[in-house]
Amino acid sequence: MSLRAAALRTALEHALDEPVHALAIPNGIRIQVPAPDNTDTGRWRAALAALRTADRWGSNDTTDAPEIWAVVQDEVNS
Repeated sequence: MSLRAAALRTALEHALDEPVHALAIPNGIRIQVPAPDNTDTGRWRAALAALRTADRWGSNDTTDAPEIWAVVQDEVNS
């Protein structure tokens, strides 16, 4: 895992106080974590600050549990 991906994972863990999952994908790492409650603006601010360090990020709700995700591309192989 690159230093950028590790730093993002740590920042999201601290911001959201949730376990963060990291998955190897072609040319990088995908990080995903349950989204904070819509009314928790403090956690959202902290999460968005961390997400902005990623190459791509977004959210989805495919399992009725909102989730945020981020991708950090591998600086060596991308």
